[in-house]
Amino acid sequence: MAIDYIGLAFAALIAVGGAVGYFKSGSVASLVSGLVFGALISFSVQLAAGNSKSFSLLPATLCLVLCLVMGNRFLNSKKFMPAGMVATTSLLMVIRYVLKAF
Repeated sequence: MAIDYIGLAFAALIAVGGAVGYFKSGSVASLVSGLVFGALISFSVQLAAGNSKSFSLLPATLCLVLCLVMGNRFLNSKKFMPAGMVATTSLLMVIRYVLKAF
């Protein structure tokens, strides 16, 4: 069974980012969403690594949702950190997993 280190690193980045958002500004929403998305992405990445290529669309979908939500926040705030960075890295992960699926 192959391990997707890049996908797991991205999931960890999302989870740690949620924790940093909580400790920095007291945002419970950041903590919950970061931990939930980090866990879901981590699970889906490992599922995709051990199964057929069509399973790569699961982490791609999760990353697309994260990209759209954080991209919207970036457009509203005009601040690259953290929303713009998360939207950009999420888009790169979407591209990566879509290319893996096909």
